[in-house]
Parts: sequence; C-alpha cells; structure tokens
Amino acid sequence: MCGIAGLALRHPAQWAGGIVADMTDAIAHRGPDSDGHLSSSDQRVWLGFRRLAIRDLDARANQPMLSASGRTAVIFNGEIYNAAELAMKHCRGVPLRTTGDTEVFLESFERSGPAVFEQANGMFAAAFLDLISGEVTLVRDRFGKKPLFVHETPEGLAFGSELRVFRSFGLQADPNSLPFYLHFGYFPSPHTFFRDTTQIRPGEFIVVHRGEIQRRQRFFDVTQWSWGRGSTDPQGVGLQRELTDAVSIRTLSDVPIGGFLSGGIDSSLVAALLKTTGRSDLPMFTVAFRDGTADESPFAAEISKHLGLNHQMLPLDEGRLPKLIDDYLDCYEQPFADSSGLPSMLLCESVKQHVTVALCGDGGDEFFGGYARYDWFRRALLAQRVPHLARSLLGRLLPALDRRRGLRLQQLLEARDSAGLYTQLIGGSAFASASELLCDVPSARENPAEQLVRDLFSRVPADPLSQAACFDAAYYIPDDLQVKMDRASMRVALEVRSPLLDHRIANFGAELSTAAKFRDGQKTILRDELARFVPRHLFERRKHGFSVPLRAWLSGPLRDTVHEALRQRSVSECGWLNSKTLLRIERDYHAGRSELSTMLWLLFVLARCVDRAASSSPLVQSTRSPHIVSQQAA
Repeated sequence: MCGIAGLALRHPAQWAGGIVADMTDAIAHRGPDSDGHLSSSDQRVWLGFRRLAIRDLDARANQPMLSASGRTAVIFNGEIYNAAELAMKHCRGVPLRTTGDTEVFLESFERSGPAVFEQANGMFAAAFLDLISGEVTLVRDRFGKKPLFVHETPEGLAFGSELRVFRSFGLQADPNSLPFYLHFGYFPSPHTFFRDTTQIRPGEFIVVHRGEIQRRQRFFDVTQWSWGRGSTDPQGVGLQRELTDAVSIRTLSDVPIGGFLSGGIDSSLVAALLKTTGRSDLPMFTVAFRDGTADESPFAAEISKHLGLNHQMLPLDEGRLPKLIDDYLDCYEQPFADSSGLPSMLLCESVKQHVTVALCGDGGDEFFGGYARYDWFRRALLAQRVPHLARSLLGRLLPALDRRRGLRLQQLLEARDSAGLYTQLIGGSAFASASELLCDVPSARENPAEQLVRDLFSRVPADPLSQAACFDAAYYIPDDLQVKMDRASMRVALEVRSPLLDHRIANFGAELSTAAKFRDGQKTILRDELARFVPRHLFERRKHGFSVPLRAWLSGPLRDTVHEALRQRSVSECGWLNSKTLLRIERDYHAGRSELSTMLWLLFVLARCVDRAASSSPLVQSTRSPHIVSQQAA
C-alpha cells in the first residue's frame, strides 16, 4: 500500500525530476517508510514512489522496481493476494529477489502484458514502464479500490494516487462536471472537479507513448456480469468456501493486522470467518459513540464475545467531528458529500495506533441487497403499476407520514421508467436541479446524471433491482465508498482490505436473482452465512450505518460556518454558482425544512472547495523545487 506519481512527456525534460519529487512529497502520508524515483534513459518518463511497507519489509522490495531482465519498471500501489498463483504461472525460472507481490506482478506483466490484470486478485493502481519502447501502461483494479488520476498538460501526462500530486500544474475547477456532484454527491469516473484531470476507470488500463494516450481498454466491466440471472448455487454452498478464502488471503502481512467490527452483518461475517481461518487472534476494533442512538458497540461486543475474538473498544469523541471540516476538505481534495467520511477519518486514526492493516466489510450491501434504498425502489416500482387515482392518493398521504420520504416518493411517482426512478432515488439534490444551482453551465441543462444511469441500465439486461445494484457497483463503490476509505485510511498510512469485494464474492452476489437475494428480507444470503457462526438475535436488527447527525450540526456548531461559506466572495464571483438559490436553500432549511440537510451539506462542501481553489490553496499552489532524481535506468 503506497502512493505513486509520474510524468510521461512528449519531449525529454531534465527539469521533470524536481516536479516528480514534489509530487511524491505531496503524498508522503501514503508511504512514510521510503521513497524512490526513476527516469527513462531519454528522460521522457519519470516515476516516483512512496512506500508503506506491508509485505517483505526488506529494502530490496522498494520501488520503483526493475524486472530481472532490466527491461520493465513498475510503481505499484496495492496488494496482489494471489501472487503465489501468478508466480507459478508466469515466473518459473525467474530468480525472484523478494518475497512480496510487487516483483511477481512486475515479472508477470513483462511476460503476459495486460492479460495479467484480469488474472490478478487484488487492489491495485500501477504504472509499468517499458524501458526499451518507452511505453507506459497505467492500470486500476476492478472496483477502483486504489485511485489513479491523470492530468493532461501541454508537455504530456502527469499521473498519481491523489489530486494533490498535480499542485505544480495549477489545477482549475471545471463547472461542467458539477451536475454529477450535485446529484450523486461524488464525481463518477472518469470525471473530477478539475479541468484536464480525469480518473482511470475501474478495470481500465491506458497505454501512453511520448506523452500521448495510444490505447484505452477495459480488462473488466461489471456491467458484463450476468446480473440477476440466477446463481447455479442459490443456497450459497460454494460461497462458503470462497468467503473463507477471500478472508484468509487478506491476512497475509508482515506488519500488525486487525479488523473493523461495527456489529453489522458484513463486518461481523468477516470477523467470524477470521476464526475459521485460524486467525481469531487478530484484534478487532469497534468505535464507541456517546450517542446511544448511533452506537452499535454493545452489539459488536456481544458478537466478539460469542466468537471469542480479541476485541478492543475505541471511544470516539463526536465533539471533534465538526472541528475536522478543514481536515475533511484536505483529505478528500475535491467536493465529496459523504459526511460519513468524517467519522471514518477518526476511526482510521484510532485503529492506526494499533495496527497497519485492517479488514473491513465493504461490498456486502451492493452485491447482496443491503441498502434501504433498494426496498424503496421496489415500492416505487410497484407504485408505478397502481392506477392513477391510487398513485395520487398515495402521493398525498405519504408526506403526512414522513415528509422527506413523501416528497421523494412523489418525485419517484412522476418518473417515467425504472432508470428515472433510480436516478431520483439516489439524487442528493432532490429539492433543486443542477440547472437551478448552476449558471451558464451547458451540462446542467442536459441532466448528465440521469444519462449516466440510463446508459448503464440500457447495457444491463436484467430486472430493475439488479440494474440498480450494478450501477452502485460501477460508480457508488469506486467513487464514493472506496474514495472515503482510501483517503481516510491512507491519510494515516493504514491499509484497509475488503474481503467482500473479492471479485469472486461480488460475482456470486451479482448473479443472484432478486427473488433469491430478498428471499427472507434484505441480504438473505449473507445473513444465512453469518447465522452459521452467530445467533440471529445478535445481528437481526435495523441497519444504522456509519453516519453523523447532520441536522444537529447544521443547526448548531456548523450553522455560522455554513452561513459564511455560502456568502464567500469566491462563490458569488466564480460565475457559475447561483448564489440566490444557495442562500434560499439555507433559509428554507432554518425555516423548518429539515429534509434539506443533506443538500445543504453538499452545497457547503462545494462552496468551501470553490474557495480553496480560488485562493490557491496548497492543493493548487506551485511548489516546484530543484530536487534531482535518485536513480536513472540505463
């Protein structure tokens, strides 16, 4: 687990060494153990690396790493869990110098090229340099667990693990990408908040030569799976074996390792499977909230006691959370409206004091039907079939029961098909459209968020619930969940691994029919799996999630902060934010429209990011320095 950065230029450039050194300095938090640099002999390609040593702690495993032949170099962020299998297939006769996965990945790529990406089971973002041809191959794993950004410049391409590596290039905000953020609360790949800056998409690699992208190809596309077509093993017999292996291979580490235990189904299942692999000695960590309504630590304690786990409770001071706003903005770098990123930062801070690697339960909801929104989606689909009079009556009655959900359901009832329904259901700006919030931004009139949903639904021949889950797997997992966990964990140099996002487990869940997936309520299959280890009464309860009390914050400790942010000169002078609409939403919220809390938070984060960009914050400020590269390939 590390940080990578580099340049692929059109012309030789001796000055590039200092830039790449600045780039790796900017992500030193991702790899505090060592750094390294390498350039091609023609000085067109420059690679930089920061290492967090996890497997094979010897200096020979440092990067950039050269292959045994000296032809190929790699910088690699992540873990390849089936490295032993790849070594047997590709590295026979190669005198391996290390015991880690980096060298196996490198040697396998040299022999098989991009074909190895599909064979690899892991999380990775990497750059492979062919020192003979000068080609650079940039790749990102199936579910985007590891980030990889690309910034186009007149000189060529810059790339790196975080947006802050491009601070020497003076990033500029791009309002055309904002309709995505305003709807989803995140930027779906390949989009970002900045001009000329994109993300490598999950399961994609690009080939760059002399500063130009020559080829762009997907080695994996989650829409190509057989979503909802019926697993040949609907009872999950084969899943038991795959789950155990997915957890077991993720315990490989030469540094202390533990796990997150929230008390929910997914993390509890991972913890239970640790016991079956003989690793019940690994410490499991639970954060304890003072707010009893959000605190699930008692449930986690009961589960760990039943399993006989090494369990540690970590008190979390919620009072710190509103004071972390500046750190939050710096951590996530661009507008990111998932407020659970705040407690995630504190969780990772606390766990890092005990271990360097942690297992988590991400992935169970998307592939096994765990979100409440799937239930609402099912209800809305049924409501669409009700005669007009009944639908109208339903729309009038529901606001009296639950104002927020009633308003949202009224919008759902007005959607013309399943894609439109799901677009509305997952919309963060449910009470104002992008065209109302943005001025003179052509994309705001085109509703690109709905176009994105419609495009995916049209490519997935499945029932609507399977299509919705596929959308979440394609975008919500890599661009929200994995962004949240990667930035929060790597901010403190903690590696987080997700057994339920093993592609074998995910594929099993994707193929389950909707009837099997919801046979006995949500997440039937995973609940049945967990029941093999833990009595149902310990986990059969309403899902809480890892949330923060937004309404209380926006009305209390953050009220003045939000007020000032929405009135900043940078917001009114940027030319593309409608200040009147922003201020109207704030007034309506404080006048009693509490259902606007999520949207107000989204706009607050955006306003602060706009101000940071306008004021040349450290994210966009040039810091060129006369560093020299420490190594040059022959």
